[in-house]
Amino acid sequence: MRTIVFVSLLLLAACNDATKPGFHETPQESSRSIAGLKALCDGKTSVRITQDATICGQVVANDLYGEFSREIILQDDSGGIAIAVDGDPLADRFPFGARVEVRCNGLVLTDYGGKVGLGTEPDEYGSGVIPQEEIDRYFHFPGTDVEMPRSVPLTFEEVQSRHIDTRVRFERVRFVEAGEPWCETDPETGRSVTTEREIIDEKGGRFFVRTLGSCDYADEPLPSGEGSLAGVIDYFGGKYALRVTFREVLFSTESADGLQYEGGGFGGDANEKGSDGETELEADGERIRASGGVR
Repeated sequence: MRTIVFVSLLLLAACNDATKPGFHETPQESSRSIAGLKALCDGKTSVRITQDATICGQVVANDLYGEFSREIILQDDSGGIAIAVDGDPLADRFPFGARVEVRCNGLVLTDYGGKVGLGTEPDEYGSGVIPQEEIDRYFHFPGTDVEMPRSVPLTFEEVQSRHIDTRVRFERVRFVEAGEPWCETDPETGRSVTTEREIIDEKGGRFFVRTLGSCDYADEPLPSGEGSLAGVIDYFGGKYALRVTFREVLFSTESADGLQYEGGGFGGDANEKGSDGETELEADGERIRASGGVR
């Protein structure tokens, strides 16, 4: 049984949009950074939030391609946090790139395997899930526009604890098991199961890519050749892994010229390079806005 530690939150401003209209019933001075909120759980199994505290950030992971289930990941300039929430599909309420405010009073921070998440009373799998009917109680959407989140280019050795649940990009990598499906299949049920595959960089370094069995492309083959992957950094029990978001897989093929682009978009990074990804981004940006807005 986990012990819930009651902590009184210190009030400090942290969100860039703190002066914009938001939770009118919540004092703006209750705003704080995501990193500041997570720090309350440092060294503790779980912490119940008992005073007004609001975080705000951008959605950098949801269930649009089945890559995440019953959780979103929110990121601000200080870091990111996974929030356990129910809804089908969550992408309709929390579009990729949307800005979201979370009123945290009454929620619980839980350290599961060394990663701090936000939700309700914890269970054996980490944070308890916020029920769909309580979304409006805890979440507020300050606008309807979405903007492609930027991904920070990193090498494997540069990944640190501060990158957990933040959006990064690995470039010039190869899948060790190219051609194998993203996820293995349970021989008894025939269903795809959550699987970790390895990628290798130019220096021979290796990193894991973790994909849920519920992912839309779980049974599709891993790309061959060299390319880029964008996603968020996961962590459990001392081990880092990348979880691809928004199906951002951009690989050159060994059998054809050019690039094999699977989906999503590489944000402002593609535009800055003036690559072919710019057209894909602009087209996909329209698709995001049309696929489901903030309600």
